[in-house]
Amino acid sequence: MQGVTLLAFGNGAPDIFSAIAAIGNAKDGDAGLAIGALVGAGIFVTTIVVGAITITHPFHAMERPFLRDIIFYIAAVFWTFYVLHDKKIVTGEAIGFIGLYVFYVIVVMVSRYIRQKNKAKEEALAASNKAKEDFTQSDDGIPHVLVSNDIPVSDSEGIDAGLREAHRSTPQPNRAIAGLALTAEKVIVSPLLGNEVNTVPELHPQITNSAILSKNDNELTPLLKSFKSSEDNTVLTEFFKAINPFDVDEWKNMKFYSKLYEIFKAPILFLLMITIPVVDYEKEKHNWNKILNVLQCMTCPLFSAIVTKGIFAGDDDFNLKTLNGFPVIVLIVLISIVLSGIVWCTSKHDTQPKYHDLFAYMGFVISVIWIYSIANEIVNLLQMLGIVFHISNAILGLTLLAWGNSIGDLIADTVMARQGFPRMGISACFGGPLFNLLLGIGIPFTIGCIRKGGTFHIQFTGIQVILTLFLTLSLLSSLILAPLLKFHLNKKYGLYLIVLYVIFIIFAVLVESGVLNIDVKSL
Repeated sequence: MQGVTLLAFGNGAPDIFSAIAAIGNAKDGDAGLAIGALVGAGIFVTTIVVGAITITHPFHAMERPFLRDIIFYIAAVFWTFYVLHDKKIVTGEAIGFIGLYVFYVIVVMVSRYIRQKNKAKEEALAASNKAKEDFTQSDDGIPHVLVSNDIPVSDSEGIDAGLREAHRSTPQPNRAIAGLALTAEKVIVSPLLGNEVNTVPELHPQITNSAILSKNDNELTPLLKSFKSSEDNTVLTEFFKAINPFDVDEWKNMKFYSKLYEIFKAPILFLLMITIPVVDYEKEKHNWNKILNVLQCMTCPLFSAIVTKGIFAGDDDFNLKTLNGFPVIVLIVLISIVLSGIVWCTSKHDTQPKYHDLFAYMGFVISVIWIYSIANEIVNLLQMLGIVFHISNAILGLTLLAWGNSIGDLIADTVMARQGFPRMGISACFGGPLFNLLLGIGIPFTIGCIRKGGTFHIQFTGIQVILTLFLTLSLLSSLILAPLLKFHLNKKYGLYLIVLYVIFIIFAVLVESGVLNIDVKSL
């Protein structure tokens, strides 16, 4: 369940937010950057990444999950082509993409439930058969049990005698503990107190006189003050260590270029540390830091409002938004101060509060906002490159943006295959792009349709025909070749997929350069 929901969202968040940013910035229905990125990444993963996995580690794929993901993916591609060919998408169709993914999740859950139920039945049947083998019948029909020396015991007196002997030979834990305590008390405590070894001393509690304690109170006061000062220093040290973007322990051993890289990424790491709360159960106090978490209660709302332009009156200007004449930014600051004060007054430095887990959800939301803001800037940079070098948004999407979003999948899945887990990698190669395509079209176009009154008009180009054609060809190849190979995905299968991707790139360049013309009006 987590693999097709939270984990899939975590892996596909850059693709989805890139699509949201691209469709949000689309002019005159030119959604080529978003479509190119989503479909282009799908082609890259289902050819290059799958090919790399099978070449690195040939293996036998799981039949039903493999076919299930491919069939759903083919259905999603056909629906995408229908929307592109129709040159418009309405709100119902956009929500339908999200609904198709929900249906896919339900199918996965039901399939898993049926598989676990059948597996439990098989295990129960195997255990029953094993029990029948262990239970034998004597010649006279009286059941007997095989003991460790394989001699049948059918006589009840023999069984009782054996049990009594085993009981006598088994050490009793209560007697053993009592004897050990008594022996230790006699051997260790008695000689120290000057008593005889065989006598048990009578120990009396020692009562402290309050007058003596008050007498020495003035002498202990400086020590208590010193301890409190040391505790405050420890709290501040933990805070500064938590917001330090440099690896102090490894700094001396770093090369010169590594130190330059650490300095280069330090500002962005510092911003991430003061805006994203992290709850880590493997660390002390679950990574709770009172001062830092209180500071994050201030920075998180402000960062979210600024990045999402929630405090500005319009997208193209920086006039502050007001609510009944009251500036929204001031309201957010007041809410942040109140939230920080509540956390400060209801928490301690030395232990995490009961509501510490809520910071994990806040960190998740802020991480999503960070991804959205970075994706938005990447889309703006790509559009700028397209204007400067006269490259269409579709080509930028299926190359630079698709490669950037998929290079992590290539590295991670290939390493996983080398470690002997190719099935995990291959399942991500079809389930991940399916998630990206369905939600990458469903969520952005739902937002776009709502903004445009229920219908979002789309440009249909020859590059989009090439994209959907080769993605369908890649999926059909896997759907046909895998059963023919009896689901043993070998190196030849991987090489074929890589060659298919090279052919796709050649056709895309030919269409973009005008050498190959596709008349979309005749389709």
